[in-house]
Amino acid sequence: MALDIRPLTQEQRQAARQAARQAVVRSIGPRPAREHFAHHTISKYPSSVTRLISILCIILLLAAFTPSAIRLYVIGSQTFGQAVSSSIAMTAVGLATVLSAEVGQVVFSLALATLGTSRSSRRLLYLSMAISTILALTGNIQIALPGHTKSPFAWLEAVTPPLLVLSTAYVLKEQVLETIERRHADERAFQAALADWQAATADPERHPNWPQVYANALRDALIKANSRRKEALGDMTVDDWRTVVQREMQADLWYEEPESHEEAIAVEHIDSDLFRRNGHRPKVSASAV
Repeated sequence: MALDIRPLTQEQRQAARQAARQAVVRSIGPRPAREHFAHHTISKYPSSVTRLISILCIILLLAAFTPSAIRLYVIGSQTFGQAVSSSIAMTAVGLATVLSAEVGQVVFSLALATLGTSRSSRRLLYLSMAISTILALTGNIQIALPGHTKSPFAWLEAVTPPLLVLSTAYVLKEQVLETIERRHADERAFQAALADWQAATADPERHPNWPQVYANALRDALIKANSRRKEALGDMTVDDWRTVVQREMQADLWYEEPESHEEAIAVEHIDSDLFRRNGHRPKVSASAV
């Protein structure tokens, strides 16, 4: 029955090979996407809890930041105005004082967790955070305490806002760093999965299932090419299909056979030369006489 099946053309075999390569890639699976790894790393606490803590911290930060920022703006602009009598410059310096004191605490706290890898950098960041805190405390005390130095609440009301800003910034820093760490872990998992997928799909013909997939593609191509020979196709056995598929797999190798034959002749000539060099003569057959 195998002889009744028309072989494939070179173009048809190439199309079957390409179809087999695509089938192997499909069997490996689709290309990994980043959104599939969005929640690859599980947080220690539910997202609703961490979100609630972040919202409460932001509310507390705004509540503590407001009185402290107002005092720092006033003391910064007034102190600068004693040397430079420019309303625009006083306003700019007042805002700069707020940023240097309050925002500096938050910035240096975050930088300490992310950039403080060496001892010298950690010392510098600790010193910068201390300077920002001292600036905030001094400005608040100087504005809030004149005339109220004997009031315990006045001391607390002057000192508490800058300290609450610092502590709240620390909590927010931990929340932000945990989120960044989870996202980084998700990205690493995605990159690892992508590298594995690219390695698996780089050469589909090295896949363990390639021989079977390629044989199936050739059989499908043979069925399509011999669609008018339904009787012959229906009578094909498994052995017949193996025969025609192997014939298609070896169809592009027909040119290598003469080369191997020439190599055999060359080896025969080499053996004959070695035989003569050793002092022997080759036997002459009767037909040659």
